[in-house]
Amino acid sequence: MPQSIAFQDAVDVLLLGSGWTASFLIPLLQKNNLRYAYTSRSPPDEKDPVDEHRLQFELTDPVTKESLDPLPRAATVVIIFPIKNLEQVDDLVHEYEDLHGRTRWIQLGSTGIWGPGRSTSSSPYDTENARAAAEQRLLDVTSGNAAVLNLAGLYGGQRQPRNFASRVGASKELLSLKGSVHFVHGQDVARAILLLHKSHSAGWGRRWIISDTKVYDWWQLFRFLRPAIPEHPDDSPETAQRWVSELVEENHIRSLPRPIASKAGQNLPHYLERALEGHEFWNLFNEKPLIGSVYRGGEHGMKPSAIRANGSANGSAAAPPQSEKILYSPRDQRNDKLVGSSTQSFVIREFDPTIPQDRIDDLIERIENDAQRPLPSSAQFEGDHERFGLTHDRFCTLRDAWVPFLRGDTSSSASEDDGQSISSGRSSTRNRLGPDHDTWAAEQARMSAFDHYKVLIEDVDLHFIHERANPPVTGFNVKVIPLLLLHGWPGSFHEFLELVKPLAHPGNLTPIHFDVVVPSHPGYIFSSAAEGLARDSRTGKLVGTHSGPDGDLLVKDVARIMHKLMLTLGYRNYAVQAGDWGSAVLRSMANQFPNNVRAVHLNFCPSQGPNVVLPVVGREGTPHWVLRLPHRISKQRYTKKALGVFESYTHGERSRSFCGAGALVGSAAASATEFAWRSLSTLTLGSIPPPLTQEERDSLHRGIEFAATGSAYAAMHGTRPSTLGLVLSRSPLATLAWVGEKMHAWTDDDLPPSTVLANLTLYETTDTIGGSFYPYRNRDPRGPAEMASDPANYVKQPTAYSSFPMEIIQAPESFVRASVNLRWFRKHDEGGHFAALEQPVTLVEDLQDAFAQIWPC
Repeated sequence: MPQSIAFQDAVDVLLLGSGWTASFLIPLLQKNNLRYAYTSRSPPDEKDPVDEHRLQFELTDPVTKESLDPLPRAATVVIIFPIKNLEQVDDLVHEYEDLHGRTRWIQLGSTGIWGPGRSTSSSPYDTENARAAAEQRLLDVTSGNAAVLNLAGLYGGQRQPRNFASRVGASKELLSLKGSVHFVHGQDVARAILLLHKSHSAGWGRRWIISDTKVYDWWQLFRFLRPAIPEHPDDSPETAQRWVSELVEENHIRSLPRPIASKAGQNLPHYLERALEGHEFWNLFNEKPLIGSVYRGGEHGMKPSAIRANGSANGSAAAPPQSEKILYSPRDQRNDKLVGSSTQSFVIREFDPTIPQDRIDDLIERIENDAQRPLPSSAQFEGDHERFGLTHDRFCTLRDAWVPFLRGDTSSSASEDDGQSISSGRSSTRNRLGPDHDTWAAEQARMSAFDHYKVLIEDVDLHFIHERANPPVTGFNVKVIPLLLLHGWPGSFHEFLELVKPLAHPGNLTPIHFDVVVPSHPGYIFSSAAEGLARDSRTGKLVGTHSGPDGDLLVKDVARIMHKLMLTLGYRNYAVQAGDWGSAVLRSMANQFPNNVRAVHLNFCPSQGPNVVLPVVGREGTPHWVLRLPHRISKQRYTKKALGVFESYTHGERSRSFCGAGALVGSAAASATEFAWRSLSTLTLGSIPPPLTQEERDSLHRGIEFAATGSAYAAMHGTRPSTLGLVLSRSPLATLAWVGEKMHAWTDDDLPPSTVLANLTLYETTDTIGGSFYPYRNRDPRGPAEMASDPANYVKQPTAYSSFPMEIIQAPESFVRASVNLRWFRKHDEGGHFAALEQPVTLVEDLQDAFAQIWPC
């Protein structure tokens, strides 16, 4: 502890006022060996050694030199109490500095001066607020030697959010009026003051919002805190959670947290009315809040010992050194706390996608260890037939090429007669497939050529690539469209790399340019899984904060997160392109945010069948049961000419002698029916869908066959993702078999081995193969085709569709038209499920042509 001070001597920090803030600041000053003094209205107790730093003082009106004379000279003066009188500010600064010379001033203020909407430290505030006006006067009269720290939701020690919640939600009516709330722990207030004190210039001359950088929804926080409610002393926890559930249901809220308002008219209860950006101050000093979430930092009714074990949230212990990471166990049953809150930060950080070499070396070692075991000889029959999955030959080709791909050492190739493979324990570059640039180092360099970022949205730390267009400034009529590209499984952001640059920078002669955004879905590669988990203290069960069972993340939650990403990047209107699982996210985005999603493009659109539309009233006026009348016909019948009505002429209960004649009669009748059907469709202007062409019937049949023989993986993902995740995470070659089979079987032509191996390497080095199963576990039990065909999920925005012949579930044009507002359609002769990997040039052309036509002017 510093030596006793004589108050005629200088101190480092003088606190005008004390109380709650000082209880955190004084221990920090002591730890940093800073001389300090603090004031109080009551005189010091001479018997109390702590009080040797205390001065009796009260701000007078007017302020006089005599009232300030007992105060010491200080390098920094921190005003803890509020001042609302402009003359007091002038007098305090002038009289104190006349006595003691120039100093620097820190005023602690309130964030209540900012109103609805999103606000940063520089945003306009309520100038009529007397406290805000006095703070501004301090900044003005000190000529850059002052700073104002506007604090958000102070807590710590005896001030706990659980106690605040008891007052906020004393009744359901009071709770219903609450929207967003912000917090900052006393330890971080103390750290902010110390950072300014130690700074020569950074941070001075302006005001700052000081928060933990999160925006909380009071309803969600109230449900988690389960506070004591005065009128419900015996069942407060149950009542608190029931009130929130009732409010959500009564107001038709999709999920918590509610979105933050982005324009006029978005009010409570459906939108959070205010969001304060608290990152600017911490980013200035390259720091983060020590207590980064109120869910982690508050005691919330837990035993104090449990809190102290995780960072001394009660404020009694000194802060750890800044190089030390504060770690929280995501499954610590003792703490009964949320780990990773469902809050928003919206601060975009640059991200380096480089996989550390030690991770690559570890993967090489695991592959080589896995490869020691020979393939089971009893499975040779199955291993030679593609209908049973990945053949042994293809597996061995990828297996033996993986380590050489990772090492990429062209200077030490094995001799031609070596005859050894990786399965013998020797990794040889002889087995590397493709040219010299087909190596992991080349793939890593290719990924690093893009601008990668991360941003915390709700409880997902979302990774994305962002490539802005650079259209010519003058002389060309160029349209720039924000475009979100959404991948599926087992893909990743990696599959879009060939599209990003051509879409963003197509050349000056192309009228359509795109600002391209390519995220990694939650749980995939560089994006974290949803982490908003709280443990119910009564049942010990982990409960999430999203829309699914036990708070699981659903497709509509992913859609909301992706929408918030686009808003965070400044795009109020944008387009979306997707295939596979991404198409489900796209559909949900289009329905949830119809005023923002302006046009979409799909290359995967499973659906049950066409629609019947009443000619006069149109689609909007046609009852749903009429729209879906064609869905009563099985897809199997759609694969047959004239729906198979005349099949009885060629099969069944006729004698062999009449088979030939019956076939002719049946074929003629089917053809006549098809002609009449097509004519009726033309006369009704398509209100009655036309019959399928032979090519469409063949592709539909392939989809039926896939559902019967190739979709068992999806059932496993959906019903036993944990088991499968454990199996694959223990063996890179198991992942190779599981993922490699799909990347071969779902394509038209084989992908380059380096493409498959790069995707596998990303999954393995980020430990995310298990997390990639997340979308399947809560998928609609009706299946993707039934979900897309539900008129309630119809995409009303202008839609384009690219049809690739070897798509796993192909949809005829009339089927697609039944589930989207189809304005553009193009068929291709080549390509399969991974269109961006297989046909990148074609897909780029499709996107340019499609959005040139369907994007609203």
